[in-house]
Formats: sequence, structure tokens, C-alpha cells
Amino acid sequence: MCGIAGFRTTRTDPAGPAQVLLDELSLRGPDGGWWEQAEGWCLVQTRLAVFDLSDQVRYPMTNEDGSVLLLFNGEVYNHLDLRAELLGLGHVFATHCDAEVVVHGYEQWGTGVLSRLNAMFALAILDRRTGELLLARDERGIKPLVRTTRGPVAFGSDALALVAAGLVDGTVDQAAIAQYLAFHYVPEPRTGLADVESVLPGTAVRIAADGTETVLRWSGPVFDRPEDRRPVSFEEADEVLRRAVERQLQADVEVGVFLSGGVDSALVLDYAVELGARPKAFTIGFAGTGDYDESEAAAAVARRLGVPHEVELLDVTFLDAVGELGRAYDIPLADESAIATLPLARMARRQVTVALSGTGGDDLFAGYYRHRAPAAARALRAVPRPLLSRLAAGSPDRGAERRNAVTLARSYAIRLARLAAGGARGHEQYLELVGSSTSPEVLDALLQSTDLAAARRAVGERLGLHAATLDDLQDFELRSYLPGCILLKEDRATMAHSLEARVPLLDDEVVALASRTPTSQRAGLRGGKVLLRQVAERRLPWKQGRKRGFAVPLRALFDGPWYDDAVSWLREGDSALVDGPAAAALVGRSDVSPLELWGVCALRAWEDQLGLARERGRRALAAA
Repeated sequence: MCGIAGFRTTRTDPAGPAQVLLDELSLRGPDGGWWEQAEGWCLVQTRLAVFDLSDQVRYPMTNEDGSVLLLFNGEVYNHLDLRAELLGLGHVFATHCDAEVVVHGYEQWGTGVLSRLNAMFALAILDRRTGELLLARDERGIKPLVRTTRGPVAFGSDALALVAAGLVDGTVDQAAIAQYLAFHYVPEPRTGLADVESVLPGTAVRIAADGTETVLRWSGPVFDRPEDRRPVSFEEADEVLRRAVERQLQADVEVGVFLSGGVDSALVLDYAVELGARPKAFTIGFAGTGDYDESEAAAAVARRLGVPHEVELLDVTFLDAVGELGRAYDIPLADESAIATLPLARMARRQVTVALSGTGGDDLFAGYYRHRAPAAARALRAVPRPLLSRLAAGSPDRGAERRNAVTLARSYAIRLARLAAGGARGHEQYLELVGSSTSPEVLDALLQSTDLAAARRAVGERLGLHAATLDDLQDFELRSYLPGCILLKEDRATMAHSLEARVPLLDDEVVALASRTPTSQRAGLRGGKVLLRQVAERRLPWKQGRKRGFAVPLRALFDGPWYDDAVSWLREGDSALVDGPAAAALVGRSDVSPLELWGVCALRAWEDQLGLARERGRRALAAA
């Protein structure tokens, strides 16, 4: 796991911005840092050592004759198989690092190496034979990679690092802010900056020596081949999941597991134990918050599996929460679970260098409540019009943050009924359902008012969402919510503490399993994640409990210990995006969702860090 960056060397001495990039990316790679100038490019990398901890590993990594240079962030889980194949083809390896198979693989197969990798990665390859630079990112978007869209080309693992190095000016992208308000995250490729965008998952950008660019996409939608589907047996699913965890347990350092009270992380830990590992498990608890606290459920799993388990109770002030969020996240993110993921990563890093999580199970196997929307919409079509109108007149309970299954189902039904009564089509209903319910009061607290429905439609159109089957909705989320919110949250939180997070439930073989799983084994009106729950019932028959998700008791925090600091912080400071006094007036109001209020705070925290990065960028330019 590492931090990477690079830029065209339009100046005579690239040392200044290169050093800034090394400093900015140091937490992503505390075990080494290098920069090198070659073929008109400056290439920068920091390293977190996971495979081959020796000093032989350095970057840019090269092939035998130095004609191919590699910057690499991530892990290659099938590196042993690829290494054996490449050795058989005559390649000579200098290290035991997994990333070296990418160098020789590119030399052997060109861009064809990308589709051979079972990996999470963001990479840059400079081919000295042609002068071309290749930027590429893994198919799910597990690892970040951004690049400039104006002026000389620059790229990296962190958008604000490019601003701090003086490579871009960091102008705010108002369309991205509108989409942030509509979804509570910034859908890719936008980043919040007008001059920086993400390289999309499963995409490579080839930049020729003369600056000409071509784009290669080597992966398509996951759920686009219904003709290949058939019922999946327990035995097949069990073996695929076991192999995925086995691959991702590989490391030359200590490995742990993030353990919640849910099925996904419990399965990951169970497979790890069966495979002979005894990884430490880590959980964040929320004392005195009832349904929020899953630490007892997690402890029961750890005891049953006989693994060491560490629990910390969330204890964070408002100022610490917004400060740590701002420092960790280079792209605006309102997902409140980041508040808990950051201390979870800090706790784990004290004992391990790698942590496996259950991320991805809900996304691939339809575990979210909203994945039942197609079935619910079909059921609502049978409801008589007068009854539908009565249902639509109800209150969807927008201000609540943690609800039981009955209340949540009722809230979803009311919102769907309203949309259906208003004539919205299936995919339009979904976009409204999945989008944030930002209230007029919250919008009034922002100096930039916007049409949230239009912002949601723009994202749906760009990503080709034109229907509302479960396949369509899941593929949309795999291109939007998964990389733009869930994976971004986990990557930045763990990298802020120099911890590598791995997601075995997004392993390539698990993705292929999900793609051939019938919709009936994913979600229906009565529940979701059917196949994974069937596996869990066989492997963890003692595990009980409903899905709750990883949420934080924001209402209790804003109404209690956070109240005074939140009001003072919002009123103070100079913000172009948030009307501080108007936002401060929302704190403690029962008719304003605490999730919306946190979204405003998270946006302001990001803007504060952007201001600091701009100032560092001005100093870097002045020193050049």
C-alpha cells in the first residue's frame, strides 16, 4: 500500500513540488519515499511495506533493462501465479514484492496485464521505449487515482496533495458540490475541484509523448449477462469465499479484521480462522446508545471463533471529529460512519499493518434496504389509487437516523408512494430514494442553492441509469456509491493511520460469483443478501441478529456533548460554501436530520483543508 503521484516537468527543478508530494503522501507510505525524473515526467512514491520488507524494494520499480518504470498503490493477490508464469517466460525478478509482476507483466503483455490482475490498485507506468505514460485503476475503484484536467498533466493518490504542491489552483467545482448535497458524497469522476477528476474504475488513460490521450476500459457492468445465471449452491459460494479470504490473508506483516455485529465481517473472520489464521479483531462501540452499539454482538463472534478481540468505545469531541475528517479526506464526504472508521483504523494500526473488512457484501449481493425498491414498486402498483394517495400523505420520518425494520419499511413505502403518485418512473423513484433528503432549511444554510433532483438526474444519465431492475440499480451503485462513498471512506480513514484495508468480498472471483447469482438469491421484498445469509446460516448457525449498518448516534452527539462546540465552530471562520450562522442555527433542531447537519459540517471541514492546501501551493510556487 502506497501513495503515488507525478507531473510533467515543465520547470527546470521539480524537487520542490516532489518534496511537497512526498510530505503530503507520507501517511500513505511511511516506510520509504522516492522521486525520479524521467522522459519529461517527475515520478513520486511513498511506500507502506507489506510484501518483501527489504530495502531491495524501491520505486519507481523497473524491469530488467530499466525501460519500464512503475508507480504502484495496492496489492496483487494472484502475484504468485503471475510470477511463476513470467519466470517461465524468461523474466528475471529482483524482489519478492507483489508489485513487480506488474512491471514484467506490462513488458510481456502490454495493457493486457491489467485484466490478468486479481488486485486492488492504482498505478502509473512510464514506457521509456515509447515515451507513453499509462494511468490505471482497479475495476471496483478500491484504490484512488486522480488527475488534472487543465494545464500540465499531474496525477496522484490525493487531490489536495496536487493543490499543496502548486500543480493545480484548487478551484471549487460547484456542480460537484450540488451532487454532494444530492447524494452526501461526490460521484466520480468529480472530486470537488474543478481542475481535478478521478480516473474511473476499470479504466486506463494512455498519455503519449506528444500529449495525445486515449482511454481504455477493460471491464464492463457486473450484472449485464442474465443468460449466464443459475442457482448457486452453498458449496460453490463457500469455496469461492474461502479462496478470496485465503488470497487476501497473504502478507509479510500482521493481519487483523474489522469486526462489526453483521454477517459479512463475521464470515470473513470465520474463513480466516478456518484457514489457520488467528487474526486480531477490532470493533468500535457506542456506549449507552442501544441499537447503535454492536460491540457485544461482535464480541460474541470473536469468543465463538477464539480470536483476540479489542473494543474501543467512541469518545470523540466535535472539534476532533471535524478536524480529523478534514485532514483525512481530500474529497467531500458526509458518510457519518467515517467518524467511527477513523478511530477504528487508529486502534487497529497499533497492532497490525493490514486489516480485512466485510465491505462489498451488501453491494454485490443486494444487502441494502433500497435494493428491495424494485419489488416494493411492483407491489405498490397493485395498491388502489385512493389507498396509494393516503399512503403518500404520510410522514416518511426524515429526521430519524436509526429505525427498526418496520419503521424503515414504512418510511420507504411512503416515499415510493409519493413518487409513484407523482408519476416518477422506476429509475427516477430510485434516484430520489437513494439521494439525500436535504431539507430547505439546510439548503438555506448554504450560500450555493441548487436543484438536487437535477443533480441526481445528471449522475444517473452520465452512468446510464435508464431502468429500475435490480441489475440496473446494483450496477449503478457499483459505479457510483461503492467507489465514491464506501471505498473512499475506508481507504482514506485507514491510510490516515498508515493501515492497509483489504476487501475480500470484492475479490474478482467473488464479483464473478455475484454476477451469475440469480436476483432471487440476491434480494426480494422480504429481504436482501440471500446467498450470503444462506452461507452464514450453515457456517455460523449460532449467529443471530438483523442488519443494522455501521452508523453513529449523531442525534445524541449534536444534542449533547457536541452542541456548544458545533455552534461556535459553524459561526466562526470564513467559508464560501457554508453560511456559518445559518448552519449554526440548525444545531439541536428536531426537524433537521442530524445526517444533513453533519453533511454541512463535513463540507466546511473539507473547505478548510482546501484553504490550507492552497496556501501551501502558493508557497511552493513562490519557492520554485
